[in-house]
Amino acid sequence: MKQLNLLLLLLTLSPLASALTIVVKDEAPYTGNQLLNQGLSIDIVSTAFKRAGIKPTIIFETWPRAYEGGLIGIYDVIGSIWKNTEREKDFVFSKPYLFHEIKFIKRKSDDHIQFNQLSDLNGLIVGTLKGYIYHDDFTHSRKILKLPQNHLIQNLIFLKQNKVDITLADIRKIHYEINTYMKGSESTLELLPQALSIKNVHIAVSKANPKHAEIISQFNTALEAMKKDGTYTAILKKHDALYLIE
Repeated sequence: MKQLNLLLLLLTLSPLASALTIVVKDEAPYTGNQLLNQGLSIDIVSTAFKRAGIKPTIIFETWPRAYEGGLIGIYDVIGSIWKNTEREKDFVFSKPYLFHEIKFIKRKSDDHIQFNQLSDLNGLIVGTLKGYIYHDDFTHSRKILKLPQNHLIQNLIFLKQNKVDITLADIRKIHYEINTYMKGSESTLELLPQALSIKNVHIAVSKANPKHAEIISQFNTALEAMKKDGTYTAILKKHDALYLIE
């Protein structure tokens, strides 16, 4: 009986024995309870962990609470995060499982607007998001007029209303917002081909978690297997088909 109780205790203490808590910010179309399989990011991450024999529990929080909770161990895994030097001091990151491609969108009628280099934006009014991490040169440029808003949909509406010249965001988010809230507007708007930046998306585990290396390794192994057998591509196609503009 003592041996059985000890085994049960060890299983309870081991995050890989039964379940992991994965915290994310609600951010459609990548994460959200209202989305198919709770969104593209969660579909990929949950599938990978399930294939590794781990039951994931998804928790939605604001970004500050998600980050702090992941850091101090309230949650086992941050499910969607960009990697930078500062964060690498505290977290171990997986291989990237997605990327966020940040592009500009304009009115189709504005043929004079293009983006091949940053100087092409000089003098334009650009709708931006408060607190968003863009390319440093863009963020710090004083020649580009930035009009910050709290939500992407505000920028897209302002674009339609000629209150800004151009706006930008991750392309999947742009597609989702237009198809969800501005159906029919896609015929009057145009994504520019050149990306401002491309950000890799990872999961992260606090270095304070004694199982951090094992958690990341199991995720990476499962993710690689998903890519080889077609599961990963099938998940991408399933979600992108819901919102992407042809």
